[in-house]
Amino acid sequence: MASGIELSKDMNLYESYGRFISSSYPPFLNKLGLNKVAVKAQGATITDSDGKTYIDCVGGYGLFNLGHNNPEIIESLTHQLKEQQLFTKPLISEIQVRMAELIAKIAPGDLECSFILNSGSEAIDCAIKLARLHRGGKTIITAQKSFHGHTFGALTASGIPSFKRAFQPLLPGFISVPFGDIEALERSISLETGAVLIEPIQHEAGIFLPPDGYLQKVRKLCDEHNLIMILDEIKTGFGKTGRMFACEHYNVVPDILVLGKSLGGGLIPTGAVVAKSHLWKRFGLSFAMSASSYAGNVLACRAGISAIRYIQRVNLPADCAEKGKMLLRSFRDYVAEYPDILRSADGLGLLIGIETQSPRIALELAVEMIRRGVILVPAFGSSSVLMVEPPLVISFKQIRAVVDSFAAACVKVNGT
Repeated sequence: MASGIELSKDMNLYESYGRFISSSYPPFLNKLGLNKVAVKAQGATITDSDGKTYIDCVGGYGLFNLGHNNPEIIESLTHQLKEQQLFTKPLISEIQVRMAELIAKIAPGDLECSFILNSGSEAIDCAIKLARLHRGGKTIITAQKSFHGHTFGALTASGIPSFKRAFQPLLPGFISVPFGDIEALERSISLETGAVLIEPIQHEAGIFLPPDGYLQKVRKLCDEHNLIMILDEIKTGFGKTGRMFACEHYNVVPDILVLGKSLGGGLIPTGAVVAKSHLWKRFGLSFAMSASSYAGNVLACRAGISAIRYIQRVNLPADCAEKGKMLLRSFRDYVAEYPDILRSADGLGLLIGIETQSPRIALELAVEMIRRGVILVPAFGSSSVLMVEPPLVISFKQIRAVVDSFAAACVKVNGT
């Protein structure tokens, strides 16, 4: 048990967080029963100040595909710091070139030119700028219920109204259509359309997979109308769905691919925009396009190279696919067993959404799971859906513990 001094310290930290950082986040955590401070994280677990260890099924909202504090990434960063190389501009560093070469090797199709940035949101803004370089002020079509980030451009492109309401007016030149509705997308295309920006799988809305053939039809429409197709794989990339990139499930290659989150190995904020070479010809002509001070710094590049090599060496996507099938099969069994509280379960790899009958039920299930040592939370864009997206390094033993905890939580909530 924690001492009174430790409890007091936790309370003071939560109070200070609410005072100096965010007044809304501590109450959210308290509602879930998470009123302790994290003191350690390793692999797929988090330990709080009370010594309780949780299986992490949030995964940093996509940051920790390689687990918390992956030893190989830490070692590579330590070596990088000891080398005392120039941290960033004005000179070119070899490691940035090597990372760009590696991204070109793993990127689908003929995507080969990249720019390393500081986050997925910044990479989305960069992709929007690249589209505008080629299409001027023409409209960019996005999807309703999408989420692309919190920078101004990324927020404008996102399709969750509650995220955007307080920041109006946002950027002009965006049209939003229902995800998966190819007819609505086609109707929205005009002579003023320049690009289409979508996620291959909508995540923050509650895990919406595209209908059969949808992404291929989007690709076809873009080709027919000379539009730039941009895919946001910030969340779905780097093995999360059982392939290196989700678009590989659908045999679709975009013109621009946006990456982030786990690209930094869970330790360094990193993003990237990757494009076909014919789009890249104008990239360097605009100083404002590529003038981010920390973009491509050596620590981010070392983390990215190490993360990609780790994913390849341990064949993390294939491992993730097998684990995801096991989890999804179990969740669907419980959907059939508890129809009064659960509606459906869907996902790909270790990106799974469990739709409950109401936001209240989702919250109750989350609280019960946390009591049993498994952290998961409702989707911010759809509060009736529980998101299950653990680090891909989660063990099969830990997956069985997650399944058992969910079964017990369903029994408890179904009986109340």
